[in-house]
Amino acid sequence: MLVGQGDALALPCAADVSGAAFTFLFTVGGQDVFLAHTFAPVMMPGFAYQPLSSLRRAQPKALAFAAATGHQLYRWYRMRAHCGVCGTKTAPSLTERALVCPQCGHIEYPNIMPAVIVGIIDRDRLLLTRYANRPATNWALVAGYAEIGEPLEDTVRRETWEEVGLRLGTISYYRSQPWPFSGSLLMGFYAQLEGSDQISLNDGELAQAVWTPRESIDIPFEDVSLTNEMICRFRWEGENVLNPARDARPFREILLT
Repeated sequence: MLVGQGDALALPCAADVSGAAFTFLFTVGGQDVFLAHTFAPVMMPGFAYQPLSSLRRAQPKALAFAAATGHQLYRWYRMRAHCGVCGTKTAPSLTERALVCPQCGHIEYPNIMPAVIVGIIDRDRLLLTRYANRPATNWALVAGYAEIGEPLEDTVRRETWEEVGLRLGTISYYRSQPWPFSGSLLMGFYAQLEGSDQISLNDGELAQAVWTPRESIDIPFEDVSLTNEMICRFRWEGENVLNPARDARPFREILLT
């Protein structure tokens, strides 16, 4: 990801990238964003390549989201350069965001992977987890990808059982978030524990899973990830997050009122 080296995020303009072909991606805040196709890495004064993860904390957030989403589309264009049916080079559709095979007519749309995040509640406690075998050490929640043919509520129950061996009662949908870093569409749920609170940790998935009292949660609200928002909202509201009639606004808007 080629970005500016100053304190605020900056992206190159089309005029700065010579010898590139451009694909229009979308418009953010009235500014058109393009993907530059080049045959070699582009180097220019004032810009440097940074890891995609750096965009999680970059400002302004709208431009960081545009850059991360643009990288997600870049990965799709690169992986679908040839038809998955007959191997012919694909071409962009003239009417929609899709790649079309000129030989067999097969159409490829951007792949978006549905995933769930589960805030498991036992009265005034929330189950916090840490992933195994990952560089990130932040507290997280039970999460996982939906299987083909599986309703999301079943994904919530299956992932909870597979990762921590717990049964769930009431499940309440919270809200969703596109997550370009993994190409996912995240859907957040809160769920009430049913039965034993004894954790059976899947150490291939998780390094830790800990029942944490609401008053002991010491995680600052960052307004970046859905996981962070759900943890902080439980700390703020407790079991009321399970109430379908709760305030449906994003947590950042509630904090501002």
